[in-house]
Amino acid sequence: MNRPSLMPACLVLALAIQVADAQQLPPVELRAEWAELGEVKFESWEIRSFTGWDEFGDGGSRGFNFESTTAGPFIVLAANPAYWSEEDRKEKRQVFFLVRKDRFHLITPGSVEEKKIISMLEKAAATLAGEGRTDPKLMKTLAERLHDRKYVVGIGKGF
Repeated sequence: MNRPSLMPACLVLALAIQVADAQQLPPVELRAEWAELGEVKFESWEIRSFTGWDEFGDGGSRGFNFESTTAGPFIVLAANPAYWSEEDRKEKRQVFFLVRKDRFHLITPGSVEEKKIISMLEKAAATLAGEGRTDPKLMKTLAERLHDRKYVVGIGKGF
């Protein structure tokens, strides 16, 4: 199975975190606008497979690895609180990014993009079969956390 790798993004983040101000995470040069995904038709993506999750070396971020039907691998990143704005910290609101090719797209609460990702996760949890369907409950829970923005504190404990 082709598994998306967090390694390049993980290494870039680990190095960036050592030198960046917490308010600048992820570093500006890694941030991206959603328009960048227009050429790969984000609005028509579906999840081909869920290949698992990994922890970043940044003290708390967790990445959920997926393969899309048309645009290759991507990660839904539940960001560690160092990535959160002051308002997010005050509200204890989990921050998420979609990571593709080492570019970080902020998933804004209530946005069209957030709704699309939740829809993809819910559909994949219900329809994927066999190889690539490693944990439908985890995909459902990730969709719920995207919607309610509760802090993702641990994997395998109902996070």
